[in-house]
This record gives sequence, structure tokens and C-alpha cells, in this order.
Amino acid sequence: MAPHTTTHTPINLLETSKKLWFICLLLAQVCFVTYLILGYAVTGITHGLSQWTRLNNTAYIANDMTGNVMYAAHVLLAVIMIIGGSLQLIPTLRAKYKTFHRYNGYVFVILACCISLAGLYLIIVRGTVGNTLMHALTMFGGLLVIVSSIFAVKTARACNINAHQIWAIRLYLAANGVLFFRLMIFAWFIVFGSLGIDTATFTGPTVIFISLCSYVFPILIAELVRYAAKKTSHTIITLTCACLMLLISAIFLTGLFGVVLASWYPAIVA
Repeated sequence: MAPHTTTHTPINLLETSKKLWFICLLLAQVCFVTYLILGYAVTGITHGLSQWTRLNNTAYIANDMTGNVMYAAHVLLAVIMIIGGSLQLIPTLRAKYKTFHRYNGYVFVILACCISLAGLYLIIVRGTVGNTLMHALTMFGGLLVIVSSIFAVKTARACNINAHQIWAIRLYLAANGVLFFRLMIFAWFIVFGSLGIDTATFTGPTVIFISLCSYVFPILIAELVRYAAKKTSHTIITLTCACLMLLISAIFLTGLFGVVLASWYPAIVA
């Protein structure tokens, strides 16, 4: 008998690198959700919403009920959205529990849109760190969530599974843009320090570059990976995408180490 040979090794490597990236992202999401629950939900219940300012100085403003509600929705609804969104990407759950996948998808879409609208409101009314260009990129991420939600639902209702999966991936990436930014900025701090960042105003070319990497580049990378997965004969493109996914995974793990030790854990135990 002829020895068994593995076909399409670059494709297999690409699929493995995608799974590794997803595992790294799941780990980061678990830490992020833990931070949100302990830092905001538990703190709000035990010490009052005013104590949120130790986590973010714009989280609570006295006599601004609308803004405080918007911030609470933006932060606390994210816990459910993050968990539900990742469940949508697990193939086994999609295949065996189609009804759950459908309704969980609707919940994810609703929460993602509500969180994005609340975030847009907070940026416009309360402002945030960084300059106008960074704010614009963050708002672009929020608008992309809303647009992707519309098309994800539309294609699902039309039973256009291929198009639905494409828009669902775009929605998932856009909805995690804020987490991507935190992971990448802390990875940068660990490797390069404050190079290109004015820490007093949180501006500079590095901040803009990482904002692009968080809100714009993920969509472009997803398109490249999708193209590479289809073009099995383009070995160089496929291997390049696999290496890119491995690099992003390493950046996520590095950034997670930094953000947990330097920001999330100290904020929770303070």
C-alpha cells in the first residue's frame, strides 16, 4: 500500500493557525469578561456606580443619568455579547443546535448594536482619550457593527449561508475591536515601550496605527484569509496568511499578559 500523505498542507496550517488565533482570543475574552464583571458589576452593586471612576474617569458623572445609563449598557451588556458572539463561531454548536444558533445570533446582533450606539453617544457627548482621528476610527468600528448586523440578519433570512457567514465574521471582528485595541496597545508597550505615544494625551502615530489595526485591518485580514482558503494552489499566499495569524496570536498573548498585570488586575484589587 502506498504511504498515506497529507494533502493541502498549507491549507491545514492555515486552519490550525485560525484555531490558535480563536483560542487566544477566547482566553482574552474570558479575562476581559472577568474584569468587566468584577470591576463594574460587582463594584456597582457593592460600592455604587460612582466608584466606576477608578476604572475610567468618564464612567460616571454626577447628575448625568442618561450618560451613566449609556455607559452601564455599553459595559455590562458587553459581557453577554462577548460570550454569545464566540459561541456563534463554534462549528459543532452551529451544526447540532441550529435553533440556539439562530436566537443567540439575534441576541448578539441586538446587543452589539445597542453597545455600539451607546459607545457612539459616549464619544460624542463625553469624549474619550486620544485625538479626533482616533475617535473617528473608533466610531467607524461602531458603525461597522451596525452595518454588518443589518447584512448578517438580511442574508440569514434570505438563507444565503455563504454571504451570512462573511457578514457574521465582519460583525464579530468589529464588535471585538475595543478588545483588539487593548491587547495590541499593551503588546506594544511591552515590546517598544511608549515609542510613538504621548502618554499624557494618549496621542501619537502609534495610537493611530493600532487603532487602524483594531478597527480597519481585521476586516481586510479576514478577506485575505478567506481568499487564501479558497485559492489552494497559491501556496505562498496561504502560508503568508497562516504566519500572519500566528503572529497575531502571539501579539494577543503578549498584550493579554500586559493588560492583565498592568491594568485589569490592579483595578479589580484596588
